[in-house]
Amino acid sequence: MSQSDDLPRPLHAFEFSQQTKPLKAIMDLHKVLAPFGTAFTLNAGTKMLLSNDRETAFILLVTTGCFSVSHAQVDLHMATVFAPTVVGLIDGYSLYYDVQARPQHYIRAETECTGWIIPLDLFVEKCDEFNLWHDIARILAQRVMVMSARDSELVGNDAYSKIRSLLMELWLYPEDIRLQIKVSSFIQRRTRISRSRIMDVLAELKKGNYIEMKSGVLIAMDKLPVAF
Repeated sequence: MSQSDDLPRPLHAFEFSQQTKPLKAIMDLHKVLAPFGTAFTLNAGTKMLLSNDRETAFILLVTTGCFSVSHAQVDLHMATVFAPTVVGLIDGYSLYYDVQARPQHYIRAETECTGWIIPLDLFVEKCDEFNLWHDIARILAQRVMVMSARDSELVGNDAYSKIRSLLMELWLYPEDIRLQIKVSSFIQRRTRISRSRIMDVLAELKKGNYIEMKSGVLIAMDKLPVAF
């Protein structure tokens, strides 16, 4: 394992996502649309399949909690998201415009999540009525930028680089959320690296005093080596 370098590191994709989050646009949507929704609660570890057919399609306004988004067909993790946010725009769009062979997604609550479910047709109607499409465009544009930044960290990199990037991301989470997340499961769901390989890397990082874990949870982290 090589020593960490002293060069200024580029902004992590998660930091970028938090710093560029279009919070005003999100909160404007919540303020206008929540009165038309139905309250929901998703317990930690619970999955929810996003819109599956045109008749029952919906958009979620998530007001509290942290969750992950994954491709349903291949069970591939896409992103970890924090409230407040709006979820289901891609699935809703593909159903509204009858996109063939569309990708489908599900969310998995990392902590308890609460919010409002808005039927898709009502969502579109109210976005037209209250001229909310500029806010939707801001939200979607920011997500495309975040996905590009995230791809540069995970796609084509070796196992250790992926593990390192995800440890850095997890360390940036609010402490109350980070302490609810098991590190090995967090990494495995996002990379499909074998559990044994993940545990070997974590063990070496603990041996080098780069990280400290308790009951599988990350409780301390120093500057990580750039290579393993």
